[in-house]
Amino acid sequence: MVNIILTAHYTGKPLDILKSVCPQGFSVKTLDVVSHEQLIKEVTDADYLLVSGRLSIDKPVLDNASKLKMIQRTGVGIEMLDIEEIKHRGTPVYVNAGLNAQSVAEHTLTLILACLKRLPQVNLLTHQGDWNKQQTGITTRELYGKIVALVGMGNIGRKVAQMLQAFGARVIYTDVVRQSADIEQLLGLNYYNSFEEMLPVADILSFHCPLTQETTEILNKRTLALLKDGAIVVNTARGKQINPNDLYDSLVSGHISSAGLDTHYEEPIKEGYQLAELDNVILTPHIGGLSKEAFESMMRGAMENIAAFEAGKLDEIASKRII
Repeated sequence: MVNIILTAHYTGKPLDILKSVCPQGFSVKTLDVVSHEQLIKEVTDADYLLVSGRLSIDKPVLDNASKLKMIQRTGVGIEMLDIEEIKHRGTPVYVNAGLNAQSVAEHTLTLILACLKRLPQVNLLTHQGDWNKQQTGITTRELYGKIVALVGMGNIGRKVAQMLQAFGARVIYTDVVRQSADIEQLLGLNYYNSFEEMLPVADILSFHCPLTQETTEILNKRTLALLKDGAIVVNTARGKQINPNDLYDSLVSGHISSAGLDTHYEEPIKEGYQLAELDNVILTPHIGGLSKEAFESMMRGAMENIAAFEAGKLDEIASKRII
C-alpha cells in the first residue's frame, strides 16, 4: 500500500471527498492533531505528502520522511515549504495551479460588492426592522466606473479582471511580469510599473499575488496613506501582505471605508483580533478557493498527480512542478 499523509485534519464531507478520489492501491491519512510534532511522527510512513494548511515542511519533518518520494500541494501557496531544504534533498514539489481560480475570483468579486453595498450592515438593519430606504440606500456605492487595482495578474487576477469588465469597472494592475498587449487589450488592463504608483488612483485595491519577502506587509501605514480617501481593500491572497494594525487604524479613521478579508495575518484568527471588532470589515475564514467544485477539483487533481508520479507517467501530471 502506498501511503499519502495529509498535513491537515479533515472530517465530515471534506474527508469523504478526499477518500472518494484516493486511487486504488493508495491510502490517505489525515493528522489527528494538527501540530508540527504530530506531523514529524506521522511522516515516517509517508510515500507522499499532500500539503494542506500551514504546518511547516522543514528539516525536522524531512529528516523523518525517509520514504518520501514527492510533495503535492492542494493549492499553490508555498510559504509553508522550506524550499532550500527540499531542494537540497532533491524532493520534487508540485502545486495545483489554477484549479481554484474561478472560486477565488468569484469570492473576490463578492467581497468587493459586499463592501460597496455595505451588505452586512444593511442586512443587520433590515433584520432589526429598520426601513429607512433613502438614508440607507445613499450610503451604498456602485461598482460601475470604479478603478480597481489588482496586485498580481496570474490565473486569479485575470479571472477577476474579466468579471469586472461586465460591471463597467476600470482595471489597473501591477505584477513582476507584464501581460501581453493582446491580453491587456482583451481584459481592458492598464499596467503600472509599481504597487505604489497605482495606489493614488485606486478606488478598490485587491491582492492576487504570492507571499514573498517583497510582498510581506506591502500594505502598511505609509502605503495605506497613498490610497484615496474612502478606498476599499480586499484580500483573497495572503494575509501577511497587509499590516493588520495599520489597516485597523485606517479603517477607524475613515481613510479606508471598508475591507473584505478572506486571508488574515494569523490563521485561524485569535481572540482579540482588532479587525473583527469593526462593522466595516467583512471577514471570511480563508474559503475563497474552497467552493464545493474547487475542493473536489483540487483533491482529484492532487490524487491523480500522485498516482501518475508513482506510475512513472510524469508527462501525465497536470499540476506544475516548482522544484
